[in-house]
Amino acid sequence: MTTPIWLDPSPPARPALAGDQRCDVLVIGAGLCGSSAALSLAGQGLDVILVEADRVSGQASGRNAGFILQGTAERYDRAVGLLGAERARRIHAFSLDNHDKIAAFVEREGLDCAYRRGGSLQLAGSPREEEELVTSAELLRAHGFQAELCQGEALPAVYRDAGFRVGVILPRDGEVHPARLVQGIADAAVARGARLYEGTPITHLDASVPGDVRAATPGGTIQAGLALVCVNARAGQLLPFFADKVDPVRGQMLATAPAPRIFDRPVYADHGYDYWRQDHLGRVVLGGWRNLDPGAEVGLDDVLHDGIQDRMTHFLHRFAALRDVPVTHRWSGTMGFSRDGLPLVGAAPGTPGALAAVGFTGHGFGFAFLAGQALAQVATEGSHPLATELSPRRLA
Repeated sequence: MTTPIWLDPSPPARPALAGDQRCDVLVIGAGLCGSSAALSLAGQGLDVILVEADRVSGQASGRNAGFILQGTAERYDRAVGLLGAERARRIHAFSLDNHDKIAAFVEREGLDCAYRRGGSLQLAGSPREEEELVTSAELLRAHGFQAELCQGEALPAVYRDAGFRVGVILPRDGEVHPARLVQGIADAAVARGARLYEGTPITHLDASVPGDVRAATPGGTIQAGLALVCVNARAGQLLPFFADKVDPVRGQMLATAPAPRIFDRPVYADHGYDYWRQDHLGRVVLGGWRNLDPGAEVGLDDVLHDGIQDRMTHFLHRFAALRDVPVTHRWSGTMGFSRDGLPLVGAAPGTPGALAAVGFTGHGFGFAFLAGQALAQVATEGSHPLATELSPRRLA
């Protein structure tokens, strides 16, 4: 498996499950969503088991660029066109609430995860996209959100020199060391009483009977009152409902050695297909270009696509300050894309003993912390506004 820069080096492994166990709630998947759910439930005094087939943050939550962005996978103007103004505004607001909750957790725990809220920059790669960015910024402001249009001299020279002409700054976005954030959330869940097992895949899940969920692992069985399935792209392997509703889509990533600082915030370009930033150490982290070969970038396998990786390296050289900076890491990661581009959060049809939060469509850090809390609230109180808005039943 390729190693992302965020997991080099990795912390010591935690033990796998050994022997049969019982708990109130079984949380499957120790990424951002599952760890958040476990933290919330354990904080309420429930007996929680959190299992991870790989390592905490070892999959999509630790194999991304570390952006915390607002909104869905669609730019806001298109989201309004697809969802209607009011629904688009509500879902957009959820993503900002998600970010606020992440920021509050980081501050409360004093977590060292290189978190910074300095905004993001969307860049237009074509004249048509320039028009779309302007419209999107106007709609965001009209709906009460912050957006700053940058054209001409207002756009930093580093982007103008690379051929870009129009950008939009979203001041409330941010960035983070993604693996440290997720590991910190999982650690906080354990500190509140959750039992965490790494290297523990669920080989069979029976959630057909509410209150009597049975899960099999290589090391033993788990009996629980409820299961929360937070495995994103792999949801269909455990809950058949999601097999044709969440598709595994691979993303390519690379990172450089520390470089002269030329980027001051996360950047999205070409409708989000290209994205990059410099982390707290000055390393450029770059991903995207899936649109060059979308048919090949499907599946659960961790595979480097040489053609896309070459294109990404070539893109770095558009910036003069990066032409001699070596690439130190190349990796890929699998995301779960839902059929309508929105996360699926709440009761899993056909499996009354399970809830799920999956299908984040490349924007997991924009929704998954709140989604984990939403699952916890549905488990204990029966409902949460996010689960009402993004219920999986809409695709039934």
